[in-house]
Amino acid sequence: MTRFEYINENIERIKFDVRIGLIPPSVLKHFAIYSRFDYYKRVGNKYSDAIICVQGDYAVSEQWLCMIVRNMEAQI
Repeated sequence: MTRFEYINENIERIKFDVRIGLIPPSVLKHFAIYSRFDYYKRVGNKYSDAIICVQGDYAVSEQWLCMIVRNMEAQI
């Protein structure tokens, strides 16, 4: 199971944990960014095209976006 799948299945618990301070809010931001990347990939864009589209949507650097993608695709 990847980190993205885990967060997706337990999103309400993750939101609660962020509210009480157990999990940093950046987890939800990274989840939103990766969700958009995943959407662009499912629509049929190539990896690099999806990265460019998400960069335009969220104004993040390519290096940072690649780190988020690797992090969310990591097995837990």
